Amino acid sequence: MKTPTEQDKQKFQRAMHEFKNGDQSEAIRLFEEVRSSWQDDPDILYLEGSAWGKLGRPNKVVETSEKALALNPGHYGALCNLANALMLMGDQEHAIENYEKARAIKPDAPEILDNYGRALGMLGRREEAIELYVAAVASNPSHAPVHASLGRAYVESGKPNDAMQEFDLALQLDPDEYRAHLGIAGLYMGAGGLERAEHHYNEAYRLGKSSMESHLGMASFESLRGNRKRALEILSDAESLGIGNNFIINACKAECLEHLGEFEEAYKIVRELAEQEQMSPTAVITYARLCRKFNHCDEALELIQMSADAPSTDSAQTQTLFYTAGAVLDRLERYEEAFEYYQRANESVQAPMMRNRIPLYDYLINFFTREKLAELPRAQTGSDRPIFILGMPRSGTSLTEQILSSHPDVYGAGELHNLVKISADIGKTSTTDSVDYISRLKDISAEELTVYANRYLGEIGELNDTSRFVTDKMPHNFELIGLIMLLFPQARIIHCRRNPLDNGLSIYFQSFIWSHDYATSLDAIGKHYGEYDRIMRHWESVIDMPILTIQYEDMIADQQGMSRRLLEFCDLEWDDAVMKFHESERNVATASYDQVRQPMYQSSRARWKNYAGHLKPLKDALPAHCVLGIQDIDLIDEPAK
Repeated sequence: MKTPTEQDKQKFQRAMHEFKNGDQSEAIRLFEEVRSSWQDDPDILYLEGSAWGKLGRPNKVVETSEKALALNPGHYGALCNLANALMLMGDQEHAIENYEKARAIKPDAPEILDNYGRALGMLGRREEAIELYVAAVASNPSHAPVHASLGRAYVESGKPNDAMQEFDLALQLDPDEYRAHLGIAGLYMGAGGLERAEHHYNEAYRLGKSSMESHLGMASFESLRGNRKRALEILSDAESLGIGNNFIINACKAECLEHLGEFEEAYKIVRELAEQEQMSPTAVITYARLCRKFNHCDEALELIQMSADAPSTDSAQTQTLFYTAGAVLDRLERYEEAFEYYQRANESVQAPMMRNRIPLYDYLINFFTREKLAELPRAQTGSDRPIFILGMPRSGTSLTEQILSSHPDVYGAGELHNLVKISADIGKTSTTDSVDYISRLKDISAEELTVYANRYLGEIGELNDTSRFVTDKMPHNFELIGLIMLLFPQARIIHCRRNPLDNGLSIYFQSFIWSHDYATSLDAIGKHYGEYDRIMRHWESVIDMPILTIQYEDMIADQQGMSRRLLEFCDLEWDDAVMKFHESERNVATASYDQVRQPMYQSSRARWKNYAGHLKPLKDALPAHCVLGIQDIDLIDEPAK
């Protein structure tokens, strides 16, 4: 090796300055000039590889790291860089080999344990990864990134409670640990907590600007809340920054485009990914959703099984893949195979323990008597702007909102958590199903209620300040009807009901992650439906405010007649746009996004008959009066073929 000249040393110092200050391209140029004069040096090659890594060029990291290791096989930094780059490129096996070499040099280095554990997880060796992270936490309990990594491993293993504990610990140690923010956001989203997730996604996006994970997380959040054009912008930003694998970004783009109805463009992307053998679970799911339009369902089902069997596919992804297979087979009228996949989906994720709602509903019924409601004060806003659409999930709430929001005087706000937050604030608790807010109502004043009502009106005003009405279609607001009456006595409530067998089956066939703790068991669904029916019968007997019950089956059978009834109830003039609700460009963030893009169809009516042989647990758990008179219900008592 030549002795470096003074000019070489100055150039090296300038390169380090640019490297530390973020101009990686200039740093790389200077490092290369120094190497050409100074001859290849493993330390400079390591630094050059690090700069390529910051530019999102893992192939160049591999090239420079291998050159460094040829000169010094035990170069710790080069081994780390090489392993990290290989993992980004999807070569976990060789990444692990290099992590192990690096661990032989520094056995307890947290950054090695972190990435090594992640590679193990991607190979399906999640219990090994958890053991590794637990040991790392024990040896260095104040290292926030390892807590975040342990939390992620728990998520991938279907252990959300353990995961949340680790993410919380990570943020206590370092509030800027963006991966902990991402982890908490994902858990909140899985549990239906959109507003609580938003803060953490924003923080992760702010703190992890050079991370593909933070971009994908923010794009996923925007997509799930219906803002898919914004999601596409975020994905394009990630692509232009060169911070991740294009095939992952493209898979997410295809998913957004499919949700937007841009089927040809979405199919073009996933078809190219299939030809390149770069099909992530997201790409496979999108491919399967498009399979009937492009006649490739058998291939899609094969890809689903291959993706589910892949070691890198985590439990949540596996569940979604199985739900998707069930949906494909259902549409192909292969019902027995479909039910098998739906059953596997519901058994693939550790569901939270089902809460006992009976005490809560007993408390509601005993507190909100007709006499008590007559005594309680009311908010003094006089506003009838909110329209509350509620009922069981999958009971037609999305369809009802889509029809109403097609009217020029109605803005569809989707599923809002605002009322739940107000109830928690009244009760001074973070528990959304607490009875604390109810007991606080004994002493609440009209002035306090008016403050809360104006807060809600201000929040929906930020969403839309021009339409006469704004719909809030959070289904489980049926638990809060008493509060609605106190805040908005002039508002309207639309209650959506559906045949309990079809309703229960539709819940069982849909992924709710952790947002509905009863949704993965037909028996639990039936019991929950019974409690919902009980509380709704109570409200209908004591509430003195406009409430309209819409039967889903009646809407399917007579769209125009029921649409007229809806508009009359809301004091709206007829508008032909409501008959063309499927042509609306409005984003729908719920699982019903595909349904509301199509004209009314009959296939969801009496759908339960296709699965009658599997529904005995649901039928037996439902109250007798809920199934009384359902035609052909005796089919359920016949054994499945």
